[in-house]
Amino acid sequence: MEKAITSAILIIASIVAVMALINAVIPAAGKSSGALLMANAEAADRISTDIEIIHASGNATTNKITVWVKNIGNKNIVPVTASDIIVTMPSDVIRLQFDSGCSNECWDFSIEEGGSDWDKTATVKFTLSTSVVTGVYNVKVSVVNAVSATKDFSV
Repeated sequence: MEKAITSAILIIASIVAVMALINAVIPAAGKSSGALLMANAEAADRISTDIEIIHASGNATTNKITVWVKNIGNKNIVPVTASDIIVTMPSDVIRLQFDSGCSNECWDFSIEEGGSDWDKTATVKFTLSTSVVTGVYNVKVSVVNAVSATKDFSV
């Protein structure tokens, strides 16, 4: 009889311990699966986004750099204004800010095919306003989800 009571107490203690373990593990697994799903969605977004700088040129007279970038991915890029543009100049590296109607140390854009969204296969013309001198330049365009492209050109 004594063994039966001891066994029953051990079984009840084991059941309580298992329930405590389940209550601790299941919420943690749910949180980690949510994080994995979010990371997977962000990775899929980056994989389906791609751009290519098809041409870049500068003009020292007008202090303008013009960069044409094509969306070669399977996803529309929205908003274009959240893109980062970094220019490596002969004597400096600068990050230019978006400014509609840009006049100095900034950039503006137009979608060559018209419209307001950077659709797949569309080309965007970026106009950068900054000091331009003769030399070798590098421009890097990075869109909202950090997909980027670079191009070297000479003025």
